[in-house]
Amino acid sequence: MAETNTKGASMERAAFYFGFGSGGHFLRTKGGYRTYLEPREADPSLPWDIGLMDTGLLKNRKVPDDPDGRVHWVCAGRPLWFGFFWWDRSGDKRDASNSGFYVRGFSPETVTKESVEAMAPAAFAFACEQWPEIVSRQLFPLVLQPMVAFAQPEPA
Repeated sequence: MAETNTKGASMERAAFYFGFGSGGHFLRTKGGYRTYLEPREADPSLPWDIGLMDTGLLKNRKVPDDPDGRVHWVCAGRPLWFGFFWWDRSGDKRDASNSGFYVRGFSPETVTKESVEAMAPAAFAFACEQWPEIVSRQLFPLVLQPMVAFAQPEPA
């Protein structure tokens, strides 16, 4: 499988997948389909640890464990990363099974609530294009939800 990262305006674009696949729940990359239990081994700039990717982001928001296709999201870090996550029983039927796409390379010139809200749909679409096998196995259509909260990232 060819590498799926493409050059963005400010940095290389990448979309990683966290969730169920052969061997369990891991962070997965394209281009050799590597798996990681420690996200920063995949990319040192990832702002979330495995505990947050593996249900933590959903539980922090008190999202009921009821798969329905609603995709929640957050952005953080320098460079800016988008995290898109949802409850998912398409691969693992057990409770507390979730999936997520973690995307970089969609950083607006000025990071504001409005600019990241405007950029999120493109980042999510990019992830869906990179991981069609994950999107196609879903039991519900994936629907991006509105932003819940925004905190201005710290200066680099």
